[in-house]
Amino acid sequence: MPLREPARTVKSVWIIAIVAAVLQVALSPQISIAGGTVNFMMVLAFTLALSSEAGSAAIIGFACGLFYDMTSAAPVGLMALILCFASFVIASSARGALGGLTRDSVRLVVIAMFAANLFYGFCLFLLGVQTNLLWALLGHGLSSTVLNSLVSLAFLAILGGASTQRGFTARTKSSRYKIPR
Repeated sequence: MPLREPARTVKSVWIIAIVAAVLQVALSPQISIAGGTVNFMMVLAFTLALSSEAGSAAIIGFACGLFYDMTSAAPVGLMALILCFASFVIASSARGALGGLTRDSVRLVVIAMFAANLFYGFCLFLLGVQTNLLWALLGHGLSSTVLNSLVSLAFLAILGGASTQRGFTARTKSSRYKIPR
């Protein structure tokens, strides 16, 4: 029995990816609360990783991270590395069974965002971009996690709406009991 949801089409994923890229370029630099910014590419990578294979989730994470690196003033490759690894871990732990706006998917995405943002802030401190370790971890890491978590709720709801949530008994024109033929 495949765990992947086939109802999520490639077209809907491309539309969401383009919207996230436009929001990353146009809106993300404008929103900053307590040193944290919204990272739409992280949100996109993590929400797509919930229902993807581990290998394709790593590729999606790398591409999203590289796009983020090219549109920000951070060192190139750092976010690509973090999102590649984190997306792989999310896809491996979710095994494609999670997706949509469920308690487990929100919990997994928020924990991954918190870990990725803290590691990103720590790496920025080590590279000399941030001068204060507490500000890098708490100011950037915690506030970015809160902002990203709010945006991820919308992304999870949109991606969950594109898929069908069917159980074993959701057939179109038959009973819920198995009948030998």
